[in-house]
Amino acid sequence: MSYFDLRNEENAIMYIQRMLRDLDYFNNDTASFTIDGVYSDRTRRAVYEFQEAYELEPTGIVDYETWQLLNYIHKSELENQNGARAVKIVSNTKPFIIEPDTENDIIYVIQYMLTQISTHHDELEDVKINGIYDLETQEAIMSFKRKNLIDPSPVIDAATLNLLFDEYEAVISREN
Repeated sequence: MSYFDLRNEENAIMYIQRMLRDLDYFNNDTASFTIDGVYSDRTRRAVYEFQEAYELEPTGIVDYETWQLLNYIHKSELENQNGARAVKIVSNTKPFIIEPDTENDIIYVIQYMLTQISTHHDELEDVKINGIYDLETQEAIMSFKRKNLIDPSPVIDAATLNLLFDEYEAVISREN
């Protein structure tokens, strides 16, 4: 049986973890689960449960069939939810969209997270923390979105913000 051995590819594992978390395959651990790019027992168990739920051979390894179905189900679920789930830090934000040239406190937080993430990813440039969703910050967001294989528009929606939070959490957990 041929399969994609993604266990040593940190970005692919983070992507798999993100999809499984979005689909709630970390059971009661979903809220505390950190996307870290490590193919841990928790990740293997979540893959196994996904495979069982969709009547695939339950191995805990992401083979071609699992990868295709996981992508398809995840994309379908996001389309059903208009691409967003509850934002973890910002309350009462449905719908949540930040357009270019917005100026508010959440932009400070976004810029700070981008600055921290950029210390671990060469493809992301540092941004000036000024609370304005300026061109420099927009370019950093578009680079961040391209890195994570999502639509590289400058608009920040709840899904983008959640992804940014996840990446920031992963960076912080690596530093601790």
